[in-house]
Amino acid sequence: MTQVALDSPPSIFVPKLEIKPLGSQDSGAWEEYVQDHPDATMFHPLRWSAAVQAAYGHEPMHLVAWRGGHVVGVLPLSMVKSLFVGKVLVSVACATYGGILADSGDIARALAQAAQNLCHDLGAQYLELRHREPVDTGFAEVGQYVTFRKLLPTQVNDVLPSLPRKARAAARAGLDAFGPEAVLSGPEHLGDIHYLYALTMRRLGSPSHRWSFFVHLAELFGDDCVCLLLRRNGRPVAGVVSFLFRDEIVPYFSGSTQEGMECNANNVMYLRLMEYAVLRGLRWFDFNRSRRDNPGPYHFKIHQGFDPQPLHYQVCLLRRSEAPNLTPGNPKLALAQRVWRRLPLRITRSAGGMIWKWIP
Repeated sequence: MTQVALDSPPSIFVPKLEIKPLGSQDSGAWEEYVQDHPDATMFHPLRWSAAVQAAYGHEPMHLVAWRGGHVVGVLPLSMVKSLFVGKVLVSVACATYGGILADSGDIARALAQAAQNLCHDLGAQYLELRHREPVDTGFAEVGQYVTFRKLLPTQVNDVLPSLPRKARAAARAGLDAFGPEAVLSGPEHLGDIHYLYALTMRRLGSPSHRWSFFVHLAELFGDDCVCLLLRRNGRPVAGVVSFLFRDEIVPYFSGSTQEGMECNANNVMYLRLMEYAVLRGLRWFDFNRSRRDNPGPYHFKIHQGFDPQPLHYQVCLLRRSEAPNLTPGNPKLALAQRVWRRLPLRITRSAGGMIWKWIP
């Protein structure tokens, strides 16, 4: 029998993976990649970090993974120069989500290594990646936060019946107190909502974001920034600023007066926001993150029919033995919180923005 030598299979050429800083000419490719990636969030498009830079001066240091002239991964990064902890690289500043988007685990790990190297070169204390979905980078996870997301009904009339029994009752009681015409929507109400938000943050003993951050976000998000306000007897009593991304709505800044809290304003407000989202054809309502040790927001979201889902934050320590705890749940901040609650609102609104400039 004649033996025939078989040719070896041809080798498959794989272009080299290159990780580079985002160039000004690459913004279109970045946005297209983010728009198509299934794990992208509202914080991955460049407009978020642009608003952060305009309001707080945090320099964007975004990284892009390229292969064969195509984007195969992105990592948005903000450099925060903090009076509290020194230089920090975070993805993304002033945001609850962020982190790496990539075509594969190998690319994600390469982006993580590039960010770690960048931290080392810049003399940063640590790197924080705020992943919503799990990403294998080899960095330690921080299990302090959960998020709340769920699918919306497809019909507006199904929103109220979809709520748990107690939440339905609270919403109906609030509707009786406010009436059907109490909800307003539009950027002209941004100032009222910032006031309510700052009032609530002072009540909680926490700093509020500066007014200019609201303004920059509203300008950069345009129609994807939605303001919803409740009035009672002509006075604003509750409001929320939300952002749209693809098929979801994300309520992000909210606040209410004591009167509003006593009249179930938040129940009415989020009911109307869900109804608005359904009218816009959106599918997901993202109630955003809460700390596990913050029972108020945590349990309110559960009572609205949302299940907590773990967030996959990761930290790479370079010049610290542990990540700092700058959350309001830190018992070392209890005295500062008590003092903050007693300060006039005009002072906390002004000082809050300066404090946020130093919070990674």
